[in-house]
Order: sequence, then C-alpha cells, then structure tokens
Amino acid sequence: MPTLSLLSEAFAVLAPVFAVAALGYGWTRARLPYDSAFITAFAVNVSSPCLVFSALTRLHLSADVMAEIAAAAAACMALTALASVPVLLAARLPLRVYVPAMAFPNAGNLGLPLCLFAFGEAGLSLAVLFYAVMSVGQFTLGPALAAGRFDLGQMVRTPTIYAVALAVAIQLAGLPLPAWIGNTTTLLGNCAVPLMLFSLGVALSTLQLSGAVRALSMSAFRLSAGFAMGLLVAWAMGLTGAARGVVLVQSSMPVAVFNYLWALRYGNAPEDVAGMVLGSTAMAFLALPALLMVVMQ
Repeated sequence: MPTLSLLSEAFAVLAPVFAVAALGYGWTRARLPYDSAFITAFAVNVSSPCLVFSALTRLHLSADVMAEIAAAAAACMALTALASVPVLLAARLPLRVYVPAMAFPNAGNLGLPLCLFAFGEAGLSLAVLFYAVMSVGQFTLGPALAAGRFDLGQMVRTPTIYAVALAVAIQLAGLPLPAWIGNTTTLLGNCAVPLMLFSLGVALSTLQLSGAVRALSMSAFRLSAGFAMGLLVAWAMGLTGAARGVVLVQSSMPVAVFNYLWALRYGNAPEDVAGMVLGSTAMAFLALPALLMVVMQ
C-alpha cells in the first residue's frame, strides 16, 4: 500500500482518538463539571463489562482462536513484565512500583478504539479478548502488586471477570442469547469507548510529570518492550492479519491509567506512576502513526 494511502488511513484511525481525548482534556481545563467518581464507577462496573460481554457473545470465532488470542495477551504482559525486571534492578528502582506499569498497557482507553478504527468490528472483538485478559490481571494482580498482598475482596468485586466467564460459557455451550439481553448490553457497551477516551483526557489533564528523566526513560522502555514482546509473540504463535495487528497494537500501548489509581490507593509511589502514565501516553501519541503504518500494511 502506498505511503500516502497508509498515512491517510492512519490519520482516519487516530483523529477520533485524539479528538475525544482532547475534548476530555479541554473539558477539565475549562473547569466544566465532571463527576470523575461516577464516570469511573460506571465505566468499571457497567459499560466495560457490558462491552466485554456483548463483544464476546457476538464473536464468530472458534474456541481455538479465542484461546489463542487470550494466550497471546497473557504472554505479552508476562514477557514485558519479565523483561523489565533486570532493567529495574540495574536502575535500582522498586519492582513493586514499576512492574505493574510495565505489565498492564492501556488496552482499554486507547487500544480498543484504535483496533476498532483500524480493523473494524472483527478487530474490536479480538481487541476486547485481549482487553478482557488484561482486565482480569489488572484487577487481581494489579492491586496485589501495588499493595504487596493479594486482595481477594477486590477480585470478587470485579464485574469484568464475571462478564468474561459468562460470555465464554455461553459461547462454548452454544446457547442462544435473548435479543433483549444482547441489545441492552450492546447499548451500554457502546458507551465504553468514548467514555474511556474522554476519561483518559481528563486524567492526563490532572497528572504531573514528576522525575521527568526517569519517567520518560521508563516510558520509552515500556513502549519499546511492549512492541518487541508483541512482535515476538505474534511471530512465535504464527499470527497473521487482524489478529497479528491487534496483538501488536494492544501490547504497544502506554501505561494504563488504572496503574496510577492502584498506586494512589495503596500509597505505592503514585507520583512516579503518574509520570509514566503521562510520559508513555505522550510518546505513544507521537509513535502511533508509525505503529499503525506497520500493522495496517
């Protein structure tokens, strides 16, 4: 595909992402009313689980393909986390602070809309599979790493885990989903992507880039290691087409905002994690055109 055409397609993917995130950023800067507690609670407890459920129940994929994408997601996160350990030890940085930020990319706020616009509904379904696996890890291992202990209560209060389990059970059993349930969860799930992007812009407007050199260097490592591990996993598993593109995009995303929220909740150097969220997101926005040209050609 000619370079100009690729750039045009990449811009068509990026423009809506930038526009909605910029709207959230500008909204907060203009001091317009925004109830972050409600939006976050609604996104985590309602719209995101509904998006996961509706996307997974609409999948026309075999159990083998679903297992393949789930395994790819788990492998990307585990390998990126493992690759970061010697670097963090050499830099004398605390693993408890930085490993979750390295392991869990922003596969929701940023990854889902990118995959939707780049690969269509089929790409969104695959991206939701990746996001579902990451969500399970982020809401179980994420708080455990940040707190230094496993929080069973947090895990059982995570709706996304139940949405994944129920959707997979329905798919494997071949059960018909009542139309009203499908329509309701699809309607609520459709709120998730714009809410995630808007909330990302709001979150970025309130974060401060503390320890700039350290934050930027670790941000650059997160992005490069994520892309490298995504490339390695896609090659090792023989992924092609949209599956390969989705794994590369999702694995290459910046540090997820929830890493900052967990760090803030458990007093786990939230300023350092905020710097990585902000730094890696800024770097990712600059690198996205090149990334999309790689995965879309």
